[in-house]
Amino acid sequence: MYNLKYDFKQYNEVMSVYMDVLVEKSTAQFQQQIRNGQVRNSEHDADALAGGIENIEEYLYYNFQKSPQTFNHILNSTMNKVKTISVLPKEERGIYGRTEVENQMIFINPDLRSSKNLTGEERTRLYMAHELGHVINDGWMKKVIEYCNQNIRQGRLTQEHAQLIYDGFSMLDEATTQDRAEDFVYEFSGKRRPQLAFYKNGRLFDGQPYQSNFDYYGELQEPATMFARTLRGIGKEENDMIALRMLSSRALSPNFFNSVLNEYSRDGQMPSFIKEVQYMGLLKRASYANFGYEDPSYLYNSNRYLQNLRSVTAQMRDYREPFVDGIDR
Repeated sequence: MYNLKYDFKQYNEVMSVYMDVLVEKSTAQFQQQIRNGQVRNSEHDADALAGGIENIEEYLYYNFQKSPQTFNHILNSTMNKVKTISVLPKEERGIYGRTEVENQMIFINPDLRSSKNLTGEERTRLYMAHELGHVINDGWMKKVIEYCNQNIRQGRLTQEHAQLIYDGFSMLDEATTQDRAEDFVYEFSGKRRPQLAFYKNGRLFDGQPYQSNFDYYGELQEPATMFARTLRGIGKEENDMIALRMLSSRALSPNFFNSVLNEYSRDGQMPSFIKEVQYMGLLKRASYANFGYEDPSYLYNSNRYLQNLRSVTAQMRDYREPFVDGIDR
């Protein structure tokens, strides 16, 4: 049985069994990749794969300590949806990582270069955690799809508007997974996470600067933080990093989407909610257009989307405490 590095208390046995399965399937997949000629340096990639498997245990232990209330969901999501860790085939290493849901497999890139703050190995750990974050958020992203489909059937939303709502929550999915992954990798690397800094991208936001401390997807950090402050219990927080961390923590719950809907509905803010989330969806498309995956027109209009989102979220900023047991405080 797999020898755990960390003590998961009552979860130790189930963790050991899961890690055994992960090692067995990941090893078999790697051997198949060698036979298929998909590996450039087998020794280097084998070390990265072993590190990736260890990262799963690290990531789960981190959440075991930090998020005890949602750990059952985190553990079950990981065990049910991730059975194999694999290295990206050598010809696909222009990306940071990928998840194949149908094969219950996460691909890591063992060839990432160092950044200003992280080594290449630490960045591989970062994007492993990012992919795991999507696996966890999948619980509420499915509820977004159900909501959109139901409103299309009832004639309350057009297909295009529903798709924008989905894209808006997909933007939150990307931002919250990246935020949690950044916190995780810096803590496990024994480093202090950098403060927010200003960046410019000549294609996005008409070249206007935006704040971020993400390794990637930095253009989505401010929009996600704007949204965070429209929620009770977060809106009163002035520090951008803390406000986004609070949102990212809430997004660990499979009920995240329903809780957001409930709060907006009880406050009579659903029309504003639809408008706000659609701007977020347009910004997600602009982000993808920046990488060549969407129509460039979203890039040209990205600053207008951002300013419109800023205007809406400023009006909706909520300084109240969250609901507790149905009571408005």
